Amino acid sequence: MKLNASLFIVLVFSVIFSAAQQKKITTPAVSNTAKQDSLIIPVSKADLGIFPYFKTLPNFFNRSGDSITYNQNKVYFYDGKSFFAVIGKTSRQVKSVYDYKKKYPSIFECINEYDKLISALGGKKIYTGKLPEDKLKAFAGEDMVSLGSRGQLVTSAYYGLVEYVIKTPEKEVWIQLVPYSMESYYYSLLIVEKETKLVDLNTNKPNQILGDLLKNKKATVSLYFEPDTDNLLSQSKDELLSMLGVFQSNPSFKIIVESHNAPVGTPEYNIQLTQKRADKIKSELTNSGVKSENIEAIGKGDRSPIVKNDTEKGLLTNTRIELILK
Repeated sequence: MKLNASLFIVLVFSVIFSAAQQKKITTPAVSNTAKQDSLIIPVSKADLGIFPYFKTLPNFFNRSGDSITYNQNKVYFYDGKSFFAVIGKTSRQVKSVYDYKKKYPSIFECINEYDKLISALGGKKIYTGKLPEDKLKAFAGEDMVSLGSRGQLVTSAYYGLVEYVIKTPEKEVWIQLVPYSMESYYYSLLIVEKETKLVDLNTNKPNQILGDLLKNKKATVSLYFEPDTDNLLSQSKDELLSMLGVFQSNPSFKIIVESHNAPVGTPEYNIQLTQKRADKIKSELTNSGVKSENIEAIGKGDRSPIVKNDTEKGLLTNTRIELILK
């Protein structure tokens, strides 16, 4: 039976409204959060050097009593939405001005210097601003001063901080910087080295995508986009990591990424939208170390439905991402 025009309009509106509500609920506030260019942190191939990696800025020196290395420590980070813990080798440093009569960096210059250093090493900024202490206490059970005294948070975090991360195939390096104390003639660093293997990202559960590809040479992936865009929503992260895990365990795999859409809008519009989404997925994976030649991105528009488009469930089912093993 063909879908009449009135019912089709109602169904389309329902899909768009549902997606808009999902976006409203799941998209975090960005007022104090560094803009994320990717849901997966790109893998750096840079030589980071020797822990703790970063030289002291000009005209500063390490305050010996406040500069401590812990072989293993739990440090609390904030991404603008929630706190999480990173466990690893930790360096707590407080850098004081050596000679007040000589020039030393301003707050802006300090942040700019670390932005450049981290970027050159293939890392990215994840947060800038003050920490919500109520959330921190609820998560860690203690306040900033107590945590800072044990190297579980950067010294003087109450001024506000800047956070970065660098990911390599062997480890993750997480950095907290407090530049806002420059007016008191010092700045603080906390550096955490977490050893990891990227291939272990998804060992907490079976990789369903890999299982489907090995069994059927085809897998359907649950990724979520903002309506009418190629912007991936945050709940897509686990599936992207599972896709990355497929290539990490099988580097020679060559896979077609097909993006499909329900017939909302013209066929030409759907082809353009699905191609952008397929390209975005490829970009996420190649930025994380997958070879570009191992991924073919194809936008299929609304040409290949797997169920009828006469219900909202049908429309949502036909809006999908498929992986095909060549």
